[in-house]
Amino acid sequence: MTPTSQEEAATQAAPAAFPTPSTSPPVLPVSEDAYTSLAAPLTRRSDVPAAVLENVADTPFSLYTGDYRLQFGQEALAGALIVTRPNNPTGLALRPLGADLNLLQHVQRVSSLDDQARTGVMLTGSAPWADFAFWLWVYPYNPGLIHYRLELTPRDEIPSGRVDLEWTFVDAATGEEAPAGYTVYADKASFAAPSFYGYAEALDSTLLHWVDLTRLNPFIEATHYSPTGTPARRGRQFGHELSSSDLRRLPAGQTWTIYDSYLYLAPGAAEDEAGMFTRYLHQVGDIYDLIAHPKVSLPDWQSLAQKTLNDLQDPDTWVELNSKRYWRAYVADTRQSAEAITQLDVGLAAARYAARYGSGELADTILKDVLAALPDFYNPAYGMLQNSGPLAISGDQTRGDTWYELGHALKAAELGLLGYDVAADLARDSQAAWMNFAQIVNYKFPQFYTFTSWKGTGREPDAAGGYALYMLRLADLGCGEPCLEEAQAAVRAFPGHGFSFAYETHMTAMAALAAAELADRTGDEAWLAYAYGPIANLLRLSWIYEVDYGAAAPAHTFFGLPPTQRAGAITPKEQYEAWIYLTEFLRRAHGRIDPSVEKLVAEFCYHTLVTLADSLPPRLPDGVATEHPAAYAEVTANRLDLYIPLEDMRDGQSEWGAIGQEVYGAGMAPTFAALAYQQVAPGVTVYSGYPLAKVEDTTITFVGAPGTYAQAVVSGASRVLDRRGNPVETQPCGAALCFQAEGGGTYQLSSLSN
Repeated sequence: MTPTSQEEAATQAAPAAFPTPSTSPPVLPVSEDAYTSLAAPLTRRSDVPAAVLENVADTPFSLYTGDYRLQFGQEALAGALIVTRPNNPTGLALRPLGADLNLLQHVQRVSSLDDQARTGVMLTGSAPWADFAFWLWVYPYNPGLIHYRLELTPRDEIPSGRVDLEWTFVDAATGEEAPAGYTVYADKASFAAPSFYGYAEALDSTLLHWVDLTRLNPFIEATHYSPTGTPARRGRQFGHELSSSDLRRLPAGQTWTIYDSYLYLAPGAAEDEAGMFTRYLHQVGDIYDLIAHPKVSLPDWQSLAQKTLNDLQDPDTWVELNSKRYWRAYVADTRQSAEAITQLDVGLAAARYAARYGSGELADTILKDVLAALPDFYNPAYGMLQNSGPLAISGDQTRGDTWYELGHALKAAELGLLGYDVAADLARDSQAAWMNFAQIVNYKFPQFYTFTSWKGTGREPDAAGGYALYMLRLADLGCGEPCLEEAQAAVRAFPGHGFSFAYETHMTAMAALAAAELADRTGDEAWLAYAYGPIANLLRLSWIYEVDYGAAAPAHTFFGLPPTQRAGAITPKEQYEAWIYLTEFLRRAHGRIDPSVEKLVAEFCYHTLVTLADSLPPRLPDGVATEHPAAYAEVTANRLDLYIPLEDMRDGQSEWGAIGQEVYGAGMAPTFAALAYQQVAPGVTVYSGYPLAKVEDTTITFVGAPGTYAQAVVSGASRVLDRRGNPVETQPCGAALCFQAEGGGTYQLSSLSN
């Protein structure tokens, strides 16, 4: 079918050309014991330098970045840093800790900082109660990007006065507060990416504010500060949400990083929703290069998969009903019923594992019981799989939640495509009902609905992505062109929701993959642009920081993903499924999408493999996970000896597993073991943080962007060569070789048998 004008408009987000992958280490590394980052963004947004420092004399200075001028020492705004645009009466004033305690009133020295990577100044001074250093940087080839950091050394009791947000919209001439005219694109979500994004009419600029929470871990540990409210936005002010009590808890005589933040300004409002997403993705991509990333190693998912498959035989994970075994929703769930979501999760994982590693007793017994149980969840009165069952015990489900039942249909189709006819038949039998549902609601799916009328409440916009992917799977099961047309209609329904598109985040990831598959199936690259909105939504909700404070400090949280917009926890079920669909998205779209988008999605995939391993209780230090979940009366205990994931991973100040252990997410480890380990030649396997985009004999190409690196583990090879045939540095990893694979890089593997 010919794309509509929406697809034609979306081509404005066409990808930039990828640079040639290098064979050298990352440029400009800034390393600490636990973290690494870059000194400048990898992508240049300007062809010529757009950062200038001038007039540094005693304390006054001017610093330019693109359209924006940063001044200090102005008479009307003494003791404040002011950001302005030419011919614009409104500016932004920066006063660290707010007007009452503004540290910049006590600046004693300004030193210039200038190198190839960035241009900036350091302001130092002493307030009556503390010494401080304030750094300010801009980046020559990334106009509008401002980085600032505040270090504080308390010496005495903090004086009375209000600690306030550091940025204020002001009249640039008088310093008086001024209206911002702020339009929200994306406010901060609970515990998610520490940022917000919008348009300020007063500056005629979009504004992305981001806090590098990882750099604030020592401060959080010392003060028991909760980062959930940072950054904050209130009326004409925004910045770090701190209190005088937080500062009083800091031990005197020690130096603490209080701020480590980014302000990314760009002229004008986004022209449309597609432009809003593209600008956001570019800016997040630039900031991502600069923030602290934890140094990580890939977990042994093959070993973890065996332990999970074994623990799924434990009686606390299943229930026998009508002489059949059904897996429970949660460990120690006392309900005498079952849910389709769990049967399909563990069954599909067992099928993937068997397809990858061959027949084995543990996976085979799970798969056999699941295939026997699945028809018990099909309701002929509704013409679809319902979640509650078995039907003979539960009866008709009174209402549905779209992502549940839609997920069942999709997973039945995926299981069918692996060769299991009973699942394929259930997927086909559900087709007519789902088509009717989708067409009646015009692909704008409700949250809760009645099965007989499809009338519902609420909205689940990303369910259109799950529906599109289900239609594409049905197309492969024999439906053909009618299902392809349905998928196209569903993807066309994506726009119009902005950053409210995500409802259930694995559905959001399905939406990105559906767009890429349509590009492949139709030959029209314009479909790829439909993936940018779902991906922007996922990034906004991800925990793009590492919790290194409290009891959970030894565990990983970086790039964790919550299930919904308002959830304050990382949930393995949604995240591991998002990984499935986004890895396939990258394999299909590599080199055809914007490099910033590819980089960010590849990083999500890498860190997902690391972070989700710590959802398995036996890997956690004592005191992180509770043995007593409290969310549901029917879920009586957590079994912290079982390799069944905790439903909820949290920060270091909250107990993990308060909801329980999700058997319906226990397909995680077998799925990672099946899909993350790719056999590229007989006896040669690659397991990597960045998925493989292409395999040609023993030559492999990774997804991702040049200048980024992820661990790769190669089994069955004697050495690794780069694309020019030069040896790559490797280290022994047991019987395998480990090396740092560059995003977009091509490598040659020399087999042990050669």
